[in-house]
Amino acid sequence: MAVAVSDQDMPPGPAPVAGVREIVLVGSGKGGVGKSTVAVNLAVALAQAGKRCGIVDLDLSGPSVARFLGTGAAPELGDDGLAIPQRCHGVQVISVADMIPPEQAVAWKGPLVAQAVEQLIREVAWDDLDILVADMPPGTGDVLLTVLEQIPVTGAVVVTTPERMATIDAERAVALFHEHDIPVFGILRNLAEYICPCCGERQPLFEPGDATDVARRKHVADLGAIPADPGAARQAEGGTPMAAADPQGATGRAFAALAGRVCEAIERENAGMKQRLEGGRTIWELLDDG
Repeated sequence: MAVAVSDQDMPPGPAPVAGVREIVLVGSGKGGVGKSTVAVNLAVALAQAGKRCGIVDLDLSGPSVARFLGTGAAPELGDDGLAIPQRCHGVQVISVADMIPPEQAVAWKGPLVAQAVEQLIREVAWDDLDILVADMPPGTGDVLLTVLEQIPVTGAVVVTTPERMATIDAERAVALFHEHDIPVFGILRNLAEYICPCCGERQPLFEPGDATDVARRKHVADLGAIPADPGAARQAEGGTPMAAADPQGATGRAFAALAGRVCEAIERENAGMKQRLEGGRTIWELLDDG
């Protein structure tokens, strides 16, 4: 006789975050691949697509979201003691960089890191967000482990350059997310090619194939490529991401396409979860999934 297992029988997960429906991590196996640039532009592109979007900067030792979005003041506290996120380019923003002097280094041990992560996500008056983008630090340290264990994550985007060393670390990042049952929406190839501003000719910057090979081996989607745009760095330093400065340019269109793919992945994940939980499932079905 099959024993039905309903959603009430499933082990409880992390508590929801007030004011947030979905949380999407933007991570990478190594630094220097443009992960924060991708996270900021993804958040802006999602807002331009009509989503109520926020971004939280969890790269505690190297926060850059505040600079890329042009914030600079510490968030005010509401009557309930929650931080009120700033709003830039249609996105609600929280970054530790707005709370400490720019020259101050953050050198915290594990317990303080875990506490800071919880506060930056949960002690914020998020205003009815459809999607909260979390800019993660590179690697697999305390911040990532705290998020995976304590925060209800919908899915993750893994950023890499097509360079071989970067894709090796990206593959490790995908494996870690899968070990913690976090859906990986796909791998994004950043700085994939240079587009000549004069003639529009496209020149690849790395040998092709490595990043798409990783996506195929790990059974995750290839989320496409973002071109190397010299103007993107200048715009970001001035607090205006390319998705906002030139949404119809090649880079802006690439981020709009990424936002669309992320929204589709969220819908697929939610539909799959609903299908798995509706009507109860037999214990044999659950064991097969495991």
